[in-house]
Amino acid sequence: MGRKLTIAATLITAALTLGAAAGAAAESAKAKRIACTFELSSQGPPQGTPPRAVSFGLVACPGSFGHGVHYGTSTVTPAAPGQGAVAVRFKKYFNRGTFRGTVAGTFAATSPTNIVYQGKVTVTGGTGAFRQVKGGGKINCTSSDGGAHRSCKANLTLKGI
Repeated sequence: MGRKLTIAATLITAALTLGAAAGAAAESAKAKRIACTFELSSQGPPQGTPPRAVSFGLVACPGSFGHGVHYGTSTVTPAAPGQGAVAVRFKKYFNRGTFRGTVAGTFAATSPTNIVYQGKVTVTGGTGAFRQVKGGGKINCTSSDGGAHRSCKANLTLKGI
């Protein structure tokens, strides 16, 4: 009788554990919308052919991400004076892991010092707690000092978080 009770308890525990794991997997498979903000600084003007630049900055995202640090490299393709395209590869570092991806966007100067940026974000993966993350969204940025510093907001839809 004791042995049957032990086997039954083991089976119930296994079923509950598998059910909880399946529930957690289903929850992380659901897409979640988040809005992140970034305060970025260029590490100098774009240089070389094609023009490339590096940026660092602070990141704030809701929920399990929290506050972190941004590192990005960009290639700038001028189309006309004061406007063009920008392609960015980025990585965001948080206490619980990272996520990485790309931005394909455009920029336009609205005055000699003001620049607006907009683009499409693609999140391709991560590490740690965010190793399953994928998704994307849109980003908008503004600069009032010719692009040396940018304030950005990204509206993202992510799975795997």
